[in-house]
Amino acid sequence: MNESEKRRKELLESTRALYRDSHVPPAIHPRYGNIYADLYGEEEPAGSFGLRMILCCMLFAAFVVMDYQDMRIADVSSQMVTQAIEADSELTEVWKDL
Repeated sequence: MNESEKRRKELLESTRALYRDSHVPPAIHPRYGNIYADLYGEEEPAGSFGLRMILCCMLFAAFVVMDYQDMRIADVSSQMVTQAIEADSELTEVWKDL
């Protein structure tokens, strides 16, 4: 093997090492991130589930208090909230109202 062949071989190996993607985890659905994080040693960023859960609990508690004490907040009663949830609506109607 002459000098130019050795040089070509070194360049080929360095290029393969540079562009090799074996160290990059495969593209996966976020739902399976926790499973693959253990395999690849990467941590998933913290989500906002806890904050959303606290907000939902506070809104539900406010609704229960409104219903129990027959309160109106911003001219809205608990019966109006219940009717709005139970009402059938189509996306086109909601879009037109916006």
